[in-house]
Amino acid sequence: MKQKILLVTLLIGVLFTLQIAPSFAQETTLPDVLTLPDQIAGGRDVTITVTNMPSVDQADLRANWEATAQRFMDLYPNVTIEGMELEYDPAAFVALAAGGQLPTLFLTYFTEPSKFIDQGVVADLTPYFEGAGVGDVFNPSILDITSRDGAIYGIPLNAYALGLAYNIEMLSAAGYDAPPATWEELEEMATALTNRDENVAGFAFINDGSGATGWHFTNIAYGFGATRDDIIAPGEEPDTYVATYGEGPTADALSYVYDLRWNADVLPGATLDWASISEALVSGRVAMAIYAGDQFNFVYFQFPDADLSNFGYAAAPAGPNGRITLTGGNLWMVAENATDDQKEAATYFQLWRQFNPEEVKATLEASNEAIGMPVLPLYVGDYQAQWEAFREPYNILPVENYAPFNDAIKNGEVTLQPEPITAVQDYYTEVGVVVSEVLSNESVDPAARLAESAEEFQAFVLDR
Repeated sequence: MKQKILLVTLLIGVLFTLQIAPSFAQETTLPDVLTLPDQIAGGRDVTITVTNMPSVDQADLRANWEATAQRFMDLYPNVTIEGMELEYDPAAFVALAAGGQLPTLFLTYFTEPSKFIDQGVVADLTPYFEGAGVGDVFNPSILDITSRDGAIYGIPLNAYALGLAYNIEMLSAAGYDAPPATWEELEEMATALTNRDENVAGFAFINDGSGATGWHFTNIAYGFGATRDDIIAPGEEPDTYVATYGEGPTADALSYVYDLRWNADVLPGATLDWASISEALVSGRVAMAIYAGDQFNFVYFQFPDADLSNFGYAAAPAGPNGRITLTGGNLWMVAENATDDQKEAATYFQLWRQFNPEEVKATLEASNEAIGMPVLPLYVGDYQAQWEAFREPYNILPVENYAPFNDAIKNGEVTLQPEPITAVQDYYTEVGVVVSEVLSNESVDPAARLAESAEEFQAFVLDR
């Protein structure tokens, strides 16, 4: 999920121009961990195409993108970078891959690497990672999503994990000094926080019956112990898949949702989509909500009068197998049918954009984002700590309020689980409808309806 959303929340790698944080004299420096070659392509002329260049009607963004590319071309005069306004679309890029027309360097989603690797259309970037010396700098949990059999096929750009946003004052008024640690505790707290007379719901997730509903529900299912194979599993034959979400932990999660709605009565009566769930949280109509950390960027700009110091962010509650949460993000990949010279140029261009200290500084100083969002740490160890210290003067959001999330992630308390392996958006749409039915009709049998849905999904999507 979060495709278009995430494309506008890139902290590193894309320059913006609307300055919302002043320039600061840096008290800390960012170490230069990147080893660049003296020459790229042996000095031979090489041209690469790169997606996600801002459109011409975004003059300042376009100028910044071109300036970044020019700085790299000045560093390596034999390299020519041709920007493309093209943004990732699953269907369009499948067609491009089939026709051998993938751009040299393209931005895609965390759901896509396995597909491209299986098709043999993306390049093994391991030699360049080794030459650049940054393989050990990346968060291995995130780098694993881009890897296969020890080979690295993508450059992670950003990553998120769904967590729990909450109103600190509302929890405190109800006698709670911390967010819920388990899904069972969440129901207990949501019951205490719900006030129907005041139109306040204790807990919410996106419930409009869209794919976003399926996305949020899947995070609950992961919390109840569902693995990716408990949603959609590889079949016995190559390139076949089995819809397995009709039973087991996923059914347990849907029964839990049913209980929240019809027994505990802690969910909102209003229909909430990606935008309106933020409005409900900010206005105090919802005390706790499933949330992606980068949604605080949306809140910052859409609700300028909101007191963001009153909102915290925690890791998803624990289920029977601990804290397991859905993760996603964006990464760069390189076309396999590019020449070796193009592969080298493309990989080093992106690594340079992400790791060169001056480029990171330029990105932060020109950012039009609410810096400080609780996203997943892209890096590990001393470099991540130094990167956070380097970023600190630019933080706009109350980072201290997100300690329950950030600390749980860094302490290894949370298992990050990627989205299902295939037909993800179709699955989200299908299960979103089922969840909507459960929320709107008390007579629906959650387990039976989910099993029926899995059979239909198998027949009409996976077996097509």
